[in-house]
Amino acid sequence: MLPTITVDDEKCGNPLQCRLCLLACPTRVLGLGASAAPRKYQETDPARFIVRGVRYPFCTACRKCVDVCPHGAIEVSFDQVVTA
Repeated sequence: MLPTITVDDEKCGNPLQCRLCLLACPTRVLGLGASAAPRKYQETDPARFIVRGVRYPFCTACRKCVDVCPHGAIEVSFDQVVTA
């Protein structure tokens, strides 16, 4: 079962400078992206960078990303399938 990784963009104010979660993840599940498409020949505004889960199958549920986030912006959960 794959994890659900939720990042609160309001709490994660500047992932480009902080990036602690990106450095802490041993399997590089998290990635840095932009909330808007880049424009040709223009720099992307640093405020538009966001952290997202990109390689879910490699998540080992170590929760290191949650532990190192100074703002409490990351949640990792697993949907449990109940069989009868």
